[in-house]
Amino acid sequence: MKQIILFFISFLLLNSGFSQPVVSARISQTSYSNTDPDGAGPATGSVKIRWEVMATETVQADGFGIGFYYQTANLVPGTPVEITPVGPLATLGWTIINNFGAPNAINIAYGGHTYNSSILIGGSWASTGLNLPITTSWAPILEATFFTKSPTFPQGGQIILVPGTILPQHSVSADGGFTEYQFESPGYPAGISLGGTVPVLFSSFDAKCSNNGTVVSWSTAQESNSDYFEVQRSTDGSTWKTIGKTPAAVNSSRETKYNQVDLEGGNAMYRIKQVDRNGQATYTDVERENCTVRNITTLIYPVPAKEALNVVIKSDRAVRTQLAVFDISGKLVKGVDANIQNGTNNFRIDLNGLKSGDYILRSTDASIELNKQFTVVQ
Repeated sequence: MKQIILFFISFLLLNSGFSQPVVSARISQTSYSNTDPDGAGPATGSVKIRWEVMATETVQADGFGIGFYYQTANLVPGTPVEITPVGPLATLGWTIINNFGAPNAINIAYGGHTYNSSILIGGSWASTGLNLPITTSWAPILEATFFTKSPTFPQGGQIILVPGTILPQHSVSADGGFTEYQFESPGYPAGISLGGTVPVLFSSFDAKCSNNGTVVSWSTAQESNSDYFEVQRSTDGSTWKTIGKTPAAVNSSRETKYNQVDLEGGNAMYRIKQVDRNGQATYTDVERENCTVRNITTLIYPVPAKEALNVVIKSDRAVRTQLAVFDISGKLVKGVDANIQNGTNNFRIDLNGLKSGDYILRSTDASIELNKQFTVVQ
């Protein structure tokens, strides 16, 4: 019997080193009002914030701690505090507590912004014994209303959800409290700007696999004073690399679509950094994809193009050709000599001087399969 018990303990210890599910959390703004909630000041409006969670495999949670860092000069908890369980947590009857009345004073800088206070919300199954399933898809769990104090955007300043490796209270418990998972924060160290009249309203954002790698696509419903977008890639959620830069529509009230291809593919996370003309930046949520890169023939981006068109050609031999741009009537309007080598080749075609409209890019060498239409927006 003693040997059996020792074997069982050894088995548990060995398996404790196996990889556990990764649990992630994120925050977003769901609505904004520019009306002082009580009319007494100093609030300029109110903003509703949502927390969402997901895991790499389903976790049956029995408790959690979650919150964010913020700037007291721009944001204060609502009076009274309005915090609402939503999504799968809405019907479980969990006990929800918070420290909104006595937030923690801090002085920490992330991503160029300084945060001087933090709040924490705790949830527990103690009163019901019902688990919260955290699945492999993002799902909302909480919403709360806060008062904004600044008269201009971002009226609520910046907030950031830091990972549990920095703030241990940001975590999930399971198995009756015997197992703890520290939250990862995919958007960290970028913060979120709170308020109304944002420079860009995103209508979609996703990352999908293709024969050429990972296609990152996004669209905007409106743009105001928007300068450009950067597509950023990360393999760990902390270190981000810009893999492409796309000019924005500047000012637009209709849907505008964009895309960028990550030729490297693989298991990675993606986000869009939007920069307006006064240098202010905002970030999208994070999308994760795992794509196997196959053989690439030709690729062009960005679409639509403005100042320049990037052309990527992967070849198994050296070829000398010309990349020719034709307008829709078939007239040659641009030509670039291309000395293609074995491997991946990158070329840039200057589009300055071309009018807005549709164009076709072709190669003068038939062995290079290139006959692609693209749009120029000036």
